Amino acid sequence: MASPAVSPAGSITTCGKSRVGVELRFLSVFLALAGACVLVQAQNGAAVAAPETQSSPKVPVVAIIDSGVARTPELRNVLLEEYDFGASPARPAFRPRYDHGTMVATIMEREAKEPIYIISFRIDDLEGCPKEVNPPCQHDVRPIAAAIRKATELGVTAINISLNLKEDPLIVDAIRDASARGIRVIMAAGNDGLDHPGNLRMAKAGYPNTILVGALDADGQPWKGTNRPQPDTPGYRYVWQWGVDVPTIMADGTRAIATGTSFAAPIETAKLLTQSQQPPATIALSS
Repeated sequence: MASPAVSPAGSITTCGKSRVGVELRFLSVFLALAGACVLVQAQNGAAVAAPETQSSPKVPVVAIIDSGVARTPELRNVLLEEYDFGASPARPAFRPRYDHGTMVATIMEREAKEPIYIISFRIDDLEGCPKEVNPPCQHDVRPIAAAIRKATELGVTAINISLNLKEDPLIVDAIRDASARGIRVIMAAGNDGLDHPGNLRMAKAGYPNTILVGALDADGQPWKGTNRPQPDTPGYRYVWQWGVDVPTIMADGTRAIATGTSFAAPIETAKLLTQSQQPPATIALSS
């Protein structure tokens, strides 16, 4: 198997499993809290429209590009849709092979101080990962770039990428274009313990709307595995968030403790989403 273009930026310690059924072809949906415009939610394969109000605040929408997200009880009401860029035909929605994306989404939802919505972009390779690499993996950069561009087309508020990406021009250009649209792109800094972050070329391409995230322990000290920022190097943003022994949930509902910049990134995303004053664009969820 070829070297992966993407791999996770974190590790898991267990402590204790087709596209979404909502058919919204050609329907433009304004996502808003408490019935402002149209609130879309999956309920037995149907789209539910809430009554219109003029005063309710808009709810930010985040794209999680990862291994797919399970519709756990905790995430059921925040997951809007899932796009599968890793397989054709698409695999059943919200039934991920790996836990990583569900763990990322759970951390984000828990850390958000206000309501958010999530659209899952599944990119894990059908062939899985080489033995020495933790899942999820994708050896082809094209599905990853396509997922970023789809999220940009939908007009999400932010994109969370808790993965170590190959800095291919297709991905770099997709992130540059998303950032140019005003979409925040939050990326894990990587877990190699280096004196420079991973995903650096992408972070510079999308500056200032791209953010790299390093992991802190519970005492607020940098985790030893974090790729650290370069001193006095302009042109990219780097922040620190808690990323060691972070409680979360696996796809089957099992409680877990997660460590890595993968799990620091969604905390920063949640912070940005709930602080954002910019309303999300119209989201067109098409099948």
